[in-house]
Formats: sequence, C-alpha cells, structure tokens
Amino acid sequence: MKSPKSIYSSLILLGLPLVGSSVAQFSLTIIDAAMLGHYSPIALASAVIAGSFFFSFFIVGSGFSFAVVPLVAAYEAQKDQQQVRRITRMGLWMSLIYTLLVLICFLNSKKILLIIGQSEEIASLSQEYLRIMGFGLLPALLVVTLRSYLTGLKHTQVIFLITVMGIPLKVFLNWVFIFGNLGVSEMGIKGAAFTTTVVHLFMLFLLVFYIQNKLRSYLIFNRLWRLDYSYLIKIVKLGLPIGLTYFAETSLFTATAVMMGWLGTIQLAAHGITMQLAGLTFMFHVGMSQAATTITGYAFGKNDGGEELQRIGKATIMLTIAYAVLIMSIFLLFPDFLLALFLDESLLLSEQILSLAANLLMIAAAFHLVDGLQAAGLGLLRGIQDVKIPSILALISYWFFGIGSGYLLGFGLKLGSVGLWMGMVIGLTMAAASLIWRYWRKTSFR
Repeated sequence: MKSPKSIYSSLILLGLPLVGSSVAQFSLTIIDAAMLGHYSPIALASAVIAGSFFFSFFIVGSGFSFAVVPLVAAYEAQKDQQQVRRITRMGLWMSLIYTLLVLICFLNSKKILLIIGQSEEIASLSQEYLRIMGFGLLPALLVVTLRSYLTGLKHTQVIFLITVMGIPLKVFLNWVFIFGNLGVSEMGIKGAAFTTTVVHLFMLFLLVFYIQNKLRSYLIFNRLWRLDYSYLIKIVKLGLPIGLTYFAETSLFTATAVMMGWLGTIQLAAHGITMQLAGLTFMFHVGMSQAATTITGYAFGKNDGGEELQRIGKATIMLTIAYAVLIMSIFLLFPDFLLALFLDESLLLSEQILSLAANLLMIAAAFHLVDGLQAAGLGLLRGIQDVKIPSILALISYWFFGIGSGYLLGFGLKLGSVGLWMGMVIGLTMAAASLIWRYWRKTSFR
C-alpha cells in the first residue's frame, strides 16, 4: 500500500513528461492558430472550423489508442509481455482500419460544412485543409497508439522529448509553406495542414526508432501484418466507449464552434483564440489524467483494494484543483497580454475580435476548473477499465446539458457567444460531478 506522499510523487514524476508532451502536441495547433491569425482572419476562422471537424474524428479514433494504456499497464503489472505485444499491435491495426472508414468524410467535408450552416468561403477553405488532414489522420493516430504503449510501460520522458522536437520543425515549415518563403509557393491554410502531416510522420519515425532500440524484447513490430481477432475485439470493446466519450465532449466544442459560425466571423475567430488558450492550459489535465490511468491500471492489474484506488483518486483530484486555481488566476489577471499573442492588431476586425475574446476568457476561468475535474474522472475510470457507463454519463452531460443549455442561452435568451460558453461550463460541470461520483462508487465496493 502506497503512502499519500508516494502517490503524489508517482503522479507527478509520471505525469509531468506527459504534461510536457501534451503541451508540445497542442502547441502544433497553437502555432497554426497564431501564424494563420497573422496571415488572414478568414484563414484563422476557417482553421477553427476545420480543426474542430478534424479533431472530432481524430478523438474517436484515438479511443482505440487510449485503450492501450490501461491494458498495457495491467499486463505489465503481471509481467506478461506477450499480452502487451498483442494489445499494442491491434491498437496499430485499429488506427489503419478507422482511417480508411472515415477518409471519405474529409474528402467531402465542404458539403458537410455547408449543411451545418457554414458560409461558402469558410466551407471551401476548410475543405482545402481537411483534404490534406484526412491522409494525415493515419500517422497522427499511429503516434497516439505508440505514445499510449510507452505510457503504459511508464516510458514517458521519451514521449516528451520526441514531441518537443516537432515544435521547431512545425514553426519552420509553417513559415515556408503558409507564407511562401525560400522559393516555395504560398499555400495559406493548406500549408498548415501539410506541415502538420509532415511533423506527425517525423514523430512516428522517432517513436518507432526508440521502441526498436530500447524495447526490442517486446517484439511489437514483429509479424505486424497478422490480425489477432480476439485482441482486436478487446481493443474495440474498451476503445469504442472511450472514443465515444471523447467524441461526446469534443462534439460539445464542435457544436459550439458551429453555432459561433452562425453568429459571425468575429465571434468565431474570438472563440477560436479563447479555445486555444483553454486548450493549451488543459494539457496539464490531459497528462495527469493519463498518469492516473497508468497508476490506477497497475493497481487494478495487481488486484489492489478500493482503499488504494481511492487514495490515487484523491491525489489526482487535489492536483487538478491546485493547478486549476493557478490558471484561473492567470486568466483573470492577464487577459489582454494572453490574447494579443494570437492576432495581429493591425489586421481588419482585430479590435472587435480581441474585445469579445477578453469577455470569453473570463468564462474560460470557470470552464478550466470543471474541464480538469472531468478529465481526472475519466482517467481514473479508464484505469479500472470502466468505460461503458461513463460514456453514457458523458453523452448526457455534454449533449443534453452542454449543447442544449448553450443553444438556449446563446439564441433563446440572446446572450450570443457568452451564452454558448456558459453552456459548455454547464455541460462540463455535470460531467465532472457524475464521473467522479462513479469512480468513488465503483471503488467503494471493491
């Protein structure tokens, strides 16, 4: 039985490299938003919609990859390398299968965006981005699967190092391809999509190189072409609810972005900037959630009792709250400085966009706390391989309470973009409360 101090130490030592890698990964999106914001407000607004579209599909596919973490952690606790190998291979296979299934949606994304009410200009630019990102989905998912495998084995520092290496490459390639430098033709929003795909291929190569050299005994890539149907089904059973849970949350953000598009370009661009800040600071919770999944997965694999699992839960929640208070303070004290990083004030519409974004950032402070708590709840539940009921709780919270109240406040009560953000806070609050309650109830009877 671990002491509370040792649990905190384990979470921090395992989680901080994951936090760093999550920040570095999200920085790729931040870089696109910042550089496209200096290229064109229309390109920025299109990237907000296109990014939400891509992420909705990406996060569902990532569910199969994230399923690798608790399963690898549990099998590693039992010192069963064969099971670790079979699970990871089928996680890689599911990345390929899923990409082939959804690629057509990316190739025809303009039609979909027009149906959900986006303007012709926004839909056309978004499709230019998404037709490239559709093919970039496979390397992105393969990267997540291999990161999940390494996380389950507690090899988190290398994940951080490899992801960080992608940042300067992304900045340089964006400078070349978005703006047309070094003799390359200016590509605009298409350049951002192209460079993202190249960076994911770069990180995939480095991950494979590390695994082949440092973890050769696991034989992950040996006879990779062989399908293992029993383990493929295991991945699907655990991964599909995880993916749908993430989709339920992401669809709340996507639906909010779509409704922002109904309000206008200014509202959509302001929303995009605020979400970049909210998303970047959220990466701490992503890393700690993954760490909680791994540590809980080890305890679960060793058949530790509910008391030990609840100690892990309490430590995770306390770390979440402490960090959230810090970020909330920064949002409230320095809004103008933070927002100015994302938009050239000399461009058309910049003043209106920044003014509205400052109001949204005030709501984002409350948003950050409940978003962190729901991530903690999901990470803990994944560790004990409890995913089906949480996916239902997430669906009700995000769709009924989140999207429903956002639409009512934004359009019914005419609060506009502020009302839409209040809806997201309501949905995340319901999710946080129900998921944490679920974890405590499950571990109380163990």
